[in-house]
Amino acid sequence: MHSGSYIFGSEGIVNQTGGWNDGLAFLFGLLSVQWTMTDYDATAHISEEVLRAAYAAPAAIFISVIGTGVLGWLLNIVLMLCSGPLENLPGASQSAFLEIMVLRMGKTGSLILWACIRLLLSIFKVTIASSLQFTGIRLLHGVLCLPDRGYFGQVSVRTKTPLRAIWFTTLFSILPVLLDFASPVAVNAIFSLAAIALDMSYIIPIFLRRVFESHPEVRFKPGPFYMGQGILGWVVNINCILWTLFVSVILSIPTVLPVTKDNMNYASVITGGVIILSGVWFVIGGHRHYQGPSSIVHEEDLIETISVRDKSVGSVS
Repeated sequence: MHSGSYIFGSEGIVNQTGGWNDGLAFLFGLLSVQWTMTDYDATAHISEEVLRAAYAAPAAIFISVIGTGVLGWLLNIVLMLCSGPLENLPGASQSAFLEIMVLRMGKTGSLILWACIRLLLSIFKVTIASSLQFTGIRLLHGVLCLPDRGYFGQVSVRTKTPLRAIWFTTLFSILPVLLDFASPVAVNAIFSLAAIALDMSYIIPIFLRRVFESHPEVRFKPGPFYMGQGILGWVVNINCILWTLFVSVILSIPTVLPVTKDNMNYASVITGGVIILSGVWFVIGGHRHYQGPSSIVHEEDLIETISVRDKSVGSVS
């Protein structure tokens, strides 16, 4: 076990980047923090599955960020406390987390827990991805923004679910795992890209909201958590955009010098490739059928449904 000075003091600051300064080496550690803070994406998915989503979804996001921020901080403290000699990491498994578990729990216990964690994460990811596909099907009437001519957008008559989209998501999610057998460098780049892409996807609507707020076709309806048009809202939005861009740049820099084909950080290359290919596909054919999400629920029907539910809840209470 390490001492408190190793965890919270300068004793635990070790630069193994091979040439980067200590400040940049410290910033490289933000990758684990970014994974911890991406929990807001998971809670955002409840917005289409709860009543009074304008209140429930923002509250869930706010609570989850605070909760996982504290839990993630405690987890990192425990990992440093139990990490053992630094020269033994990441070990034969090439995973520092798994190596620490083996050191403190034994090989059998750590492998069982690791398998359970991986299984739960896989189920969670497939569920979330399938949910997003289902949302795309419902909102876009079968158009998934894929060049499949609506094939994966078909809803099963028997199960009333998008089975093709679910199977497509499941099989497509397996590919990065199989890629690990061929090139660990490539699969690590994909996983690093996940944190970057997720954060970037959130600042795009924030940026467009401010740039096109006076556009005649924009019909913005403030929700209950709206900060208003004052300085507070602008400061929060600008800080969010700048911080996300800063972290994305940090997470795209190779962490070890000198840079070789084996330790190169390909996250920026893959990100640029995805953006370019998506843009080319949209220009060539995507713009012809994609007109943006369209609601299939009329406002009058929605108000009537909410009022009926509120009455039923009041009668039960």
